[in-house]
Formats: sequence, structure tokens, C-alpha cells
Amino acid sequence: MKPIALQTYTLRDAFDQDFPGTLQFVADLGFRGIETAGTYGRSPAEVAQAAADLGLAICSNHGALPTAETLAEILDMQGGLGSTRLVSGFGPDDLKTVDGCKVAAGKLQAAADLLAPHGVTVHMHNHYWEFAKVEDGRFPFDIMLAEAPSIFSQLDLYWVTFGGANPVDVLAQYGKRVELVHVKDGDLGEKYHFQALGEGQVDLPAAIGAINPDVTQWLIVEQDLSDGDMKRDVRVGYEYMIAKGLASGKR
Repeated sequence: MKPIALQTYTLRDAFDQDFPGTLQFVADLGFRGIETAGTYGRSPAEVAQAAADLGLAICSNHGALPTAETLAEILDMQGGLGSTRLVSGFGPDDLKTVDGCKVAAGKLQAAADLLAPHGVTVHMHNHYWEFAKVEDGRFPFDIMLAEAPSIFSQLDLYWVTFGGANPVDVLAQYGKRVELVHVKDGDLGEKYHFQALGEGQVDLPAAIGAINPDVTQWLIVEQDLSDGDMKRDVRVGYEYMIAKGLASGKR
């Protein structure tokens, strides 16, 4: 089983209001790590130290892609956090055409080339629009991974499924490029709607069973919105993953 982490964006409001208390909550539940998305008014090194004090690894960081002008800033962030994985993505308007996908892929590959000498890898986080076919019948997801051979995919299981693809099939094709998986659940109707893990319609056991165990390193829980109490949803999701034997936690 792979270790379980939490994307801090899931509890962003709680982190804004009480960073140390929320981080303690995450650690007490039994998570083994976090994926950062911002530093909540603290320096990267302060976030890293607070996580380490609670036995939480920082498995990855979600942020902007570097350019030559911003490389030093991005490296300071990654270095302060102690993270060797940078995750980023694109909006729907960027990926409506083959040319748009190729431009996006070029940015990903350029970022990977800039970061590689510093030991940092680039991981593309998908939404549903990476699985809306463009004019040549291909998925943007396929185009970008073909055009940016040095990047990895951070595969979001809910968005793949909501977009109309099967994560089992995607993992069969691209499993050697998926070090990080976003474990997310929700309804699969016309409008996206997020649920705690195990309370939605995504076949999470099948998808997680399809990962390449030699490549995938972390299963990262993320939930964008909640109908009620997000901390309750995070607790339910953690307990589901552990009870089903889908991930490894501390308790």
C-alpha cells in the first residue's frame, strides 16, 4: 500500500484561520504527508519544520511553473519546503485546440528542463477538460504527455472519470509516468459535485488497484468543496482509505 497524504487546498480555510491547529488535525488523523498549495503566511522553511515536527512529509508542492525569470523564486520555494516535485496545470481555455495543447506542453517541458538540473520534477495535474477531445479526436492529456516527454502526470481520479475516461485505462497506458495520484470522489452527472471518499461514484478501489506500484509513490486526498464540514469529509475519506486497505496511514 502507498502512503496517504492530504492536499492542503482541501482545508485551505482552516489553514488560513489556524495553521498549526489544522496541521495537527491532519497529523492526528494519521496522514503520512501533505501536498502544499501555498504557505499560509509562513515561509516555506517554517511550513516544512512544522510538518516535520508532526511527522508529516511534504510529498509535493502545487505552484506556478518556472520561467527563466522566476526560476530562482521557484527553487527557493521548493528548497525551503524540501520538495523535489512541483505540480501545476492549465485552465480549460488553454486546451481547446491541438495548438493550444502544444503550447501548454511546451511550457511544461521548458519548466522540466529548467528544474531538472536542480533535482526537481514537473507533474501535470489534470481536470476534466484534459479529457475533452480536440479537433483531431485526441485528448489534450495525450497530446501534452506526448509533447512534453520529461514530465509526469499527477492523475486526478475523479476528474478523469468525470471527463468521460476510465482511470484504469489511463493508468494502463501511462502508469510509468504517474508518481502522484489525487484521490477524489464525487457524483458523475452533468455537473461536478464533490463527496467524501467512498461516498461518491468513482470506483476508487479499481483505479488505485491499477497504479504501477513501482512508480506511484503517494496517494493524495483532495476535495475541492464540501456541502457541509470539510474536516468531517477529510476524516471520512481517511477512514475509508485505511479501512479498505487502499493506502497506508499512521493509524
